[in-house]
Amino acid sequence: MKLVFLNKLNRLWAKNIEKLRAEFPHVDFVTEQSRIDLEMAGSEALVGGEMTVEQLQRAEKVKIIFVPYAGIDALPLDYIKARRVRISNVHGNARFVAERCIAMALAFYGKIIDYHNDLKNSQWHGYWAKATVDDTWRTVQGRACAVIGTGEIGRYLAKYLKVFDCTVIGFKKSPPSQKPEPFDEVTLDLEEALAKSELVFITLPLTRETRGMFSAEILAKMRDKFLVNVGRGDIVDEEGLYRALKEGILKGAGIDVWYAYPKRGETTAKPSRFPIQDLPNVILSPHLAGFTPEAAALNIAQTIENIRSYLGTGKAVYEVDPELMY
Repeated sequence: MKLVFLNKLNRLWAKNIEKLRAEFPHVDFVTEQSRIDLEMAGSEALVGGEMTVEQLQRAEKVKIIFVPYAGIDALPLDYIKARRVRISNVHGNARFVAERCIAMALAFYGKIIDYHNDLKNSQWHGYWAKATVDDTWRTVQGRACAVIGTGEIGRYLAKYLKVFDCTVIGFKKSPPSQKPEPFDEVTLDLEEALAKSELVFITLPLTRETRGMFSAEILAKMRDKFLVNVGRGDIVDEEGLYRALKEGILKGAGIDVWYAYPKRGETTAKPSRFPIQDLPNVILSPHLAGFTPEAAALNIAQTIENIRSYLGTGKAVYEVDPELMY
């Protein structure tokens, strides 16, 4: 059996792969770049999160793809589903993505960035400037929050929000067997979740059902709400988001996921066709909520466990539902 690694490997990967080699001596773990093209045709399993149809056509024997992170939208999912290739992913970065959600909300309500920039220029606010209470920050404590997506990220986020005594309503697309902890309630009605909440956090993956879920029409109804998106940009209508922010319908937004990205290795690119980044009521983050050293280590560890479980039992620890594709 051949298992081909298409992803970039560091020393932690190498250390764990050596352990797999010792445990499964009958498996050929292909890590050398010079061998990848030659071994694709005979591979039963692939590791990586970005593949083309052409690559998978060459890997005619592949049965499972191990994605070393949560998102699978960079894969040709229709082709994979048609071939009945299984997908395994991991959720090691969930707690860190949830932390980033909280950080962006605190930064906005606390005016952290505005006051930091002003004080660098010797400009004071609040008590020392003899200002009124209108010229100070706000707390997130006790506010009503909607977490759109009750998966791993959503559950961590709800747990963190409860520390601030927030009321947390979760939204999911299918009925839960039981109310996931620590949500106060879970609804299948998106508009109900939005109506009951001031802070709205999107933690959903990008699928056929979630693409465009936050339409311009829905955004236009979200008056005085603060929106955080750590799911995928295309879940939220791009122009609708810009208009809702520019016209003051949305109180503000914290955005980690975007509509346009720089090419690999480049560092400059506008994140949207619209000048969202120039608006004063936006907290900007360059799609790195789940990109920390700790998250990377956990994702590697979980991917290795998925591989180990599959090689030992024929089933990975985490597998994607072929119908829902998450």
